[in-house]
Amino acid sequence: MNIQAQAYVEKYLRTYRDVFTVRDMLKVFSSVGIRTSLKDVRDFLEHNSLVFSLENDTYITQAGAFTGVLFSIKPTGAEYDQNIIVAGDRCMPFVDSEIGCHSLAFFYEDKKLPQKIGKFNSDDAIDMFMLYGEEYAPQYIASDPANESLNLLLNSFELPNEVSLTGVDISELIKKGDLQKGDRILCYVRDWNLGYVDMVVVHDGHNLFDCGAEGDAKLDWYEKLESFCLEEFENEGPCAAIEEQLTYIFFMHRKELCVPICGSVEEYIKRYAKKVGMQEFGVETRLWYKGQSVPAVGKWNMHLQNSADSSVSYSYDGEGCYYTVSPDILDHYVLDMLYHHKTDVKELMHQIYPDDYVFHLGEKGLVMMNLTDRNEKFRLIYNWFADQTAGPIRESALELYKKVNELMFEVEKCYGGLSDFPQQELVILTQLYNHIIRILQSFMTDADIGDESEAILASLDGMRCNFEGIQDVILGAIDECRCNRFKVVR
Repeated sequence: MNIQAQAYVEKYLRTYRDVFTVRDMLKVFSSVGIRTSLKDVRDFLEHNSLVFSLENDTYITQAGAFTGVLFSIKPTGAEYDQNIIVAGDRCMPFVDSEIGCHSLAFFYEDKKLPQKIGKFNSDDAIDMFMLYGEEYAPQYIASDPANESLNLLLNSFELPNEVSLTGVDISELIKKGDLQKGDRILCYVRDWNLGYVDMVVVHDGHNLFDCGAEGDAKLDWYEKLESFCLEEFENEGPCAAIEEQLTYIFFMHRKELCVPICGSVEEYIKRYAKKVGMQEFGVETRLWYKGQSVPAVGKWNMHLQNSADSSVSYSYDGEGCYYTVSPDILDHYVLDMLYHHKTDVKELMHQIYPDDYVFHLGEKGLVMMNLTDRNEKFRLIYNWFADQTAGPIRESALELYKKVNELMFEVEKCYGGLSDFPQQELVILTQLYNHIIRILQSFMTDADIGDESEAILASLDGMRCNFEGIQDVILGAIDECRCNRFKVVR
């Protein structure tokens, strides 16, 4: 797909709001000269984050699902005192997550509200980003242009006591809308693609104890949200992030939750949740049953019981598992070989695969042919002098990748139920795998890394410590799994 065609297809998926079919999408591809099949189009839609699947082979985009929906924000006292609202995570999941929260545009009475910078203590600031996960909140805060001079690396990723945050100036809502401290702002997604949100003042600051018909309606809203959360936990599990969990919940229940009398997710978590809380999920955070750790396996992924992670494809042919390495990771191995001024592809293959790995019939030849082709491709264009920043990072990432991938392979070779393994350690292992893959996929050259080299190396150091913390526990579980295969015969 060329750049122009890709841009057209992406624009279609970011702006089209009606329900459409696979054949409709096929016409879109045809209109930009892309010849493909219905099967390939269906696969494209099923794996596209901009699209939701509906019944009867129909689809709707996120723009179609969330444009026009209602949600609410309750300004904190610190925000009201500074005449500002910081979007933070409060627009999740209704707006495009690729648009930074400080880049969203808010309107009141058809007038775009100006941006404003406020000062907040770091604890309050983290609360404004808690749905991204407390582990990621400092990074979101540091990425705000108002904190351009903030360097988390200098203080071990700890925030200073006070931070600046970019928000929207709500002086007009206070002057014209008579917004009082404790009142709520009802938001309406005007344009999902552009990140435009309309705001209306709702005077409910007087109803602190949720009394009367309006209070009952709000309590009912929170009870429904809790019920839908528990339903999502059973059917979809922890998902890839809290944002994905909330996306499922609000997409499936827009009619019940996106209504004029509504609360907010942050208020629900802090004040109304009875059975739901922010729980640890490996090194991350998810919404889950309050007081319970999030398991690696459950009803939502029972069909993947014979795989350590849905994103890792270890195939099995009756003779054993294949140790697999994706093509883009093989590219990094070849570049690492060139970085070290080496030329022996056979030696590289031994570096990639475990020492005790037994190749399947014909597998070794295919691997050698693949590596040789990639070596010839990169050798013609590789510039060692332009690889002085990416090279050491690539080497460090591949070293950790191999350790993680080998341990996942050993888990896979047990052919047992993953529910028998220590769940949090298994979760951390799969998270480490995915994080390393994302790091490697984020760069090929020095130019791709830019000024992020120190942050990436610090991240790899942290991941290495996490791996060392779980390795022995998982190896112990593997040994136990192997022992359980044998029975004493008398």
